[in-house]
Amino acid sequence: MSEIKDETQLMEIAKQLNCPSGEYGILTAQNMAMHNHNMISEAILVLGLTDDQRVLEIGPGGGDHVPKVFKQAKGLKYYGVDISELMVLESIKANQKMVNSGQATFTLANGKTLAFFNEFFDCAFTVNTIYFWNEPKAYAQEIMRVLKPGGLFTVAFAPKDFMEKLPFTKYTFKLYSLEEARALFVSAGFAIINSDSHQETITSNAGQIIDREFIILTLRKPLDE
Repeated sequence: MSEIKDETQLMEIAKQLNCPSGEYGILTAQNMAMHNHNMISEAILVLGLTDDQRVLEIGPGGGDHVPKVFKQAKGLKYYGVDISELMVLESIKANQKMVNSGQATFTLANGKTLAFFNEFFDCAFTVNTIYFWNEPKAYAQEIMRVLKPGGLFTVAFAPKDFMEKLPFTKYTFKLYSLEEARALFVSAGFAIINSDSHQETITSNAGQIIDREFIILTLRKPLDE
């Protein structure tokens, strides 16, 4: 991306990262796939997937990483939900063979509710979406609703002290420190299993070469009493 020149460009970056659309949305999806591949891989690995599980992803973007999920175990069923119609269509195109076979499903969501039965999924993950949840506690509870008791949920995000340094996060984004993220999910009823910090060098969505910290927060839905 060219050098950022004005606030209008910064606002557009924030808007597109929230919900990619139009021609620029395709570029945004490509950039996210490139910048976030390590975060995504780590979030998937921590789940420790086993054969025949149902896996939910919140916000798959363009879906280029979905084949990584299927490399973890046999007989998996993957479900991706996204608030961007463009990203749903791009994910379907990128994974057409798995969609046709019924292994993968991509659906448009409203960011508030999930159109699945209670306790439908064995596990779930999301990467860089929590900044955009309009009602964070309620949405976390909705994710927990569709998880089976004991199901894992991994949340990958960059912490507030890093994100505040990026010029576009003053728009649209709700930022979290590790402590604030932990408090959010505990308030929603999740048990905290672990939190891992990672360091990497990437090119940001504003075109800057930066050292990024990201966190993988591992949560569990409590077992039924």
